[in-house]
Order: sequence, then structure tokens, then C-alpha cells
Amino acid sequence: MTRLRESLAGPGYVILNVIRVLNIITFMDLIAACAVLLAKIDMLNSFFFFEAVTHAVVALVSLFMIISELPVLQSYFDNHWPMFGQESSFYSLGGIMMILGVATLGNLNTKAMTQETIGMTFWRIIISAGVLAMIVSVVNVLASYIFSDPATGVSARQVRVDGAVAPQKAMSRTSSHRTLHLSVKREETLPTYTRQNPVKRATNRLTGRFPLKISKPMNPTLVEENDAASSNVKSLLIFFGPVILPRLITAYRSLRVSIASRPPPRPLPAAPGRALNILFAGIVFFLLLSLPFNPHAPEPNIFSQTRSRLNTPTDVIFNRLARLRPGNFLTEADTLLQSKFTSLGARKVYLTYGPDALVSCQYCSFDNLYTYLIYYLPFHVLLPHLAHLLLLGVATSAPIAGREASRWRTKFTIAGLALAAIDIYIMATYDAIQGAPRSVRAGQIPPSSIYNNITLLRPLAFVICDAICSLVIWLSATNRFFFKPPSTVEQVDQAVSVAVQTLKGANSKLHAASVTRNAVVRDSALKNRDDLYWRTMVASENPTQGPGEGGEQIINNIWEEEEVARAMSRVMAGQGGIDLAQLGVNANDFVRNVTEGLE
Repeated sequence: MTRLRESLAGPGYVILNVIRVLNIITFMDLIAACAVLLAKIDMLNSFFFFEAVTHAVVALVSLFMIISELPVLQSYFDNHWPMFGQESSFYSLGGIMMILGVATLGNLNTKAMTQETIGMTFWRIIISAGVLAMIVSVVNVLASYIFSDPATGVSARQVRVDGAVAPQKAMSRTSSHRTLHLSVKREETLPTYTRQNPVKRATNRLTGRFPLKISKPMNPTLVEENDAASSNVKSLLIFFGPVILPRLITAYRSLRVSIASRPPPRPLPAAPGRALNILFAGIVFFLLLSLPFNPHAPEPNIFSQTRSRLNTPTDVIFNRLARLRPGNFLTEADTLLQSKFTSLGARKVYLTYGPDALVSCQYCSFDNLYTYLIYYLPFHVLLPHLAHLLLLGVATSAPIAGREASRWRTKFTIAGLALAAIDIYIMATYDAIQGAPRSVRAGQIPPSSIYNNITLLRPLAFVICDAICSLVIWLSATNRFFFKPPSTVEQVDQAVSVAVQTLKGANSKLHAASVTRNAVVRDSALKNRDDLYWRTMVASENPTQGPGEGGEQIINNIWEEEEVARAMSRVMAGQGGIDLAQLGVNANDFVRNVTEGLE
């Protein structure tokens, strides 16, 4: 390599893969920052919607960049996004990362995004995402400059994939490319100097030196089909537009009303916090499974390992594979796979369902490829989705996660079932050969394995689904979004639970009073003090005899006091607001209820 010794291509393999992990972490941090910005958005006026769309677009771009960094859909990026393909550098990735980081930090320049408004934790998430994106973008640019060599056609991505053999593979790819030769007939380019008819010369001056030929469309049937499709779409819009548009407007207005009438945000309750912890554990687990270097990741397919084409003979493929094995010998699994690698159908099964289905299935036949699908589905598709549904069920169960998370149980289950249905549909309908790019079918580039891609994409889809579910639970549990007032049944249940708690408290107090009374009666000192209290009360309320002028007189009679007599007179006259008749009835009812069953 011109900028760096070729011996550094081997360490560059390790360094660039470490940078790949940093890229994925950075984009995930940007997605988390966008989620915080969406949750803490300031709805000052109706234009908050466009700010929310901006944050959502940044999150989607970050997700797209994460997929481009994973070793999946490589042929798609090579054909449709060459700037992120295998032969590109990291300049585009670094530039996009720098733009996203600067845009994320720019959101902190508002009053709604200060530390006091959103809290130190969320503020740190946003600023860490922006700073990390800016730093890692510079690292990507430097790595692309150091580990690429335009003179030999070696890019940094090729070094990240192939390591020390990247220069040799780049040379082999360059030598295998075909050169396109343009042949032009001499008589069509050189002018003639013969005498011509004046009318013909005038015609040539008007029409130009070379005749202009306008041909008809290459495929009239395709044009007619496109016109028919566009007319069908217009007809559907005309028919369903008056029905759908008012509903969309109503939904938008109801959304605005619900946002305006929602209660103030509250801290996250304990029960939804447990649900978020469960989902976070699932996210970490599935994210580890989506990494290509995890212990359970599938081995790269032999076509990409040996740089073989779809039409490469089997012996050549496995001879190349033997050079990559220890001791230049095939393993027993390789030998068994070679014995099954006998036809194009076997290669299709290998690329679609993996080597295990091709080698281990005893009842499968190439005449009916659905037999391999039946063998593949239970343990590779259904079991992971059942585990994911179990995780969602536990995270949304009412005893564990509370009412705030359990209200989403049905919707999350439908989302998990939809993922399973999409997965089954892809595996049942995808053709690894017919669905491959034209260059793969022509035998120009190695084919990619959907088995490897879908095995890594499946847990990544679980990660995205669980992250969205966690965000929805957090927004609804803290009353920031998706607020739903409690129903009548829930209000009754809440009132009953409050009444039960009140009765339990009263019962506890009565029990404590009974225990205290029992202790007072059994203790002599306390009993004497209690008797003295009641004797004093009786003496203050009942008349007693005492010496006075003219003999014994009634003294210490509380009922004879002037204020008491005046108050009793008002009550007896009905001026105190007390109904004596009703009071007597209530007293009789109380005594009857208390003494019921004591006879």
C-alpha cells in the first residue's frame, strides 16, 4: 500500500472492526438522543410536528447507518447505495455522522432543552450523542485515509472485511473486470466530399449532419401496464379520498386535544420501571445476538469465503475452502457438505436455509423445496419469535408491570406476531437465485446468503421492536404521551381499594385501642389513674352535695352553669340545627347494631 505498509492491513482488520462497533454504538446513542428529544419536545404551537419529524428522520437515518455497518444486505448497498458499499471508503459515513452530531448538539440551544428543564440525565444523553458522533466521524475519516489505497483499488471497507489479503483480492477483482469497447463505424463518422443535390443539401442543413431517429418505446406493454397502474391508483384515491381524509383530520384534531388536555408529567412508577428493565435486558440480549462476531453467529457462506461465483465448480470451491482451513484440510462438516453440493438446487437450499438444512434433513427433497422450509421453520424462526413473544408477555403482565404497561399487551403481541408473519413470508417466498442481482446470476460476483443475513437481522428486528415498546411504555407511564383516563371500572376498583385500605387502618386502630385497654385494666397503677379520671368526669357532670348557707346545697353541677343551660335551651327550641328526633333514632339504631347478637 502506498500510504502505509501492507503489513498493517492485518492490524487494520482489527482496528477497523473496533471502529465499526464504535459506529454502531454512536448511532444507537443518536437514536436514544432523538427519543429524548421527541419525549421532551416543547409544544409551543402547531409547528412542533415538524420538529418531531426532524428528530424522527435523524433516528431513521441512524438506523439505516447501523444496518449499513452490519454484514448484511451487502449486495443491496453495492447496487443501490454505492457510497456505503464494499468498495467505498468511510468519508460518506463520517460526513453523515458529523452532520447528525452537530444537529443533535444544536437542539440544546433552546430554553426547553436546558439542564433544569429536562434534567441532568437526559441532557447528558443528548450531549454525549453529539460529542461522540463528532469524534467518531473524525476517526472514520482518518481511518479511511490511512487504510485505503486508491492506486491499487483497496478501500478501507475491504481491509475491514478481508484484512491482510485485501490487496490481493482487489487485484483479482480488477483483473476479472471486463472492459467495454465502443466500436463506431468509420463511414458513419467521416464526412464525404461528393457532389450532392441542392435540395438534399438544404435538407441536411435543416436536419443536421447526422440523421435523427426517434424510436418507439422499448417495451410498449410495460408502458401500458404503468399507465393502467397509475390510473388504478388515481381511481382508488378518488374513491377512498373523501372517506380517509376526514378521518385523518379527525384523528389529528383528537391527537391535539389529547396532548393539550393531558396531565403534567410524573415520575416513572415502580411497576412500569420493572417492565422497562425486562425489555432492556431483552434488548441487550438480542443486540448481542445480532453482532456478527457472537459465538452463535452463522459462519460466512463458502461463496463469500472463497470468492466463488454461483457457477463455480464444486471441486474448485472446496479446494479454495481447504486453503482456509487449518492444515489445508477440509473438516468432516465440509466433506459432508461437499457431498450434498451436487446441483443448483442444493446451492439454492444452502443460500436460503443454511448448511444444517442441506446436510441434516432426512426427509427433504430438491423436487419440493418446501420440505426444507418445514425443517427450517421450527427452530430457526418459530422458536426465536416465541421467545420474543414471551418476553413481551412478561413485560406487559399486570402483576409485574402494572396497569400502565398491561394496556399495551394486545398491541405489542400483534406487533410480535406481525414480525413472525413477515419472517415466515420472507423465508417462504424468497428465491436466493432468482431474487439475486443480475451480476450474481451471470456469475460475476459471489452470491450472498439470506440465511446469514436473516439470522443476524432477526434479533436486530427484536431490538428495534423492544426499543419502540419501551419508549411507548415510558411515554404513557409518565403521562407524556398516549395518556388515557381511567375507565369507570378502574375508578370503582380504585375507590374500593382506597375504602379497603381505610377499613384496614381503622381495624388496626381499634385493635390497638383494645390492646391498650386490656393493658390498662391489668396494671394496677394504670387502673388507678383510669379510675381517678372517670371519677373526676362523673364529679364534673353530676350534682354533688356540699355545705352552704341554710344547709346542704348542690354544688359542682355542670348542667346548672349558665352557658350550658342557655345552649340546651336553644337546642330544645330547635335553634341549634340539631334534629332531636332524628338524633334519638340514630342513637337507637347505633345501640341496636352494636349490641346485636350479644343476648
